[in-house]
Formats: sequence, structure tokens, C-alpha cells
Amino acid sequence: MRELVVFIDLHLELVARELYPKCFFGGDVAEADVARIRKKLEKNIAGFKRLLKFSPYIAGDTFSMADVAAFVSIPLVSLSTKIVYGEDLIAAAGIDWKPYSKLIGERPSAQRVLADRKADQEKTAVAKAA
Repeated sequence: MRELVVFIDLHLELVARELYPKCFFGGDVAEADVARIRKKLEKNIAGFKRLLKFSPYIAGDTFSMADVAAFVSIPLVSLSTKIVYGEDLIAAAGIDWKPYSKLIGERPSAQRVLADRKADQEKTAVAKAA
């Protein structure tokens, strides 16, 4: 489980985070960096796929910190790669995380996270418009 948490945080989200200026903040990322990041993400996603269990949770039959990390980070990696590369590199690697995300999303704690995220996004949109 700990290996998955570290892998998700360091080898997926932290790498994809280099794309965030272009995805979410109106910035830019040099084309050489975009290519480097893609290559690194494809390699790291393949490693991630080998660690996954989805039985039904990411590390086995028990909800764990790995699920917390995945629930927050995998959608960001998916979205950022879809925006920058035109394809979701998680899905392209054959990882069908949407049923898993739905399972986790049914938990009351996950619903609070999603509600808080939505409220913050709405507040940010209002602030930008002002």
C-alpha cells in the first residue's frame, strides 16, 4: 500500500504537475518539456498498472491510503494529459479507473471532498469574473 501511495504521488501526480501551468493556469510549457513529460508519464503509468489490484480497492480488498491518493490524483493526471496531449494517458494504458472512482465516490468522505472541490471551483470562478 505504501508503495502505491508514493508511486501515485511522486511518479504520476508530481510528473503531471509540470503540465498544470498549461492546463489550468493559462501558462505555457515548452514543447521539449511536454515531450519529456509524456515519455516519463507513459513509463510511470505502465509501472503503476503493474501495481494495481482493483479488487475492489486499488491495493486489494481493503480501503487504504492508496485509495485516498488515487482518488485525488488520478483524475488530475487523466485530465491534464487529456488537455495537453489530446488523450487520457491513464485510459490509453488500459487502466479503466472510472468504475473504481465511482466506487470510491460513493463513500461519504469522498462526497465531501467532491463537494468542497466544487465549491472552491465556483468561488474561484466568481473571483476571476470580478
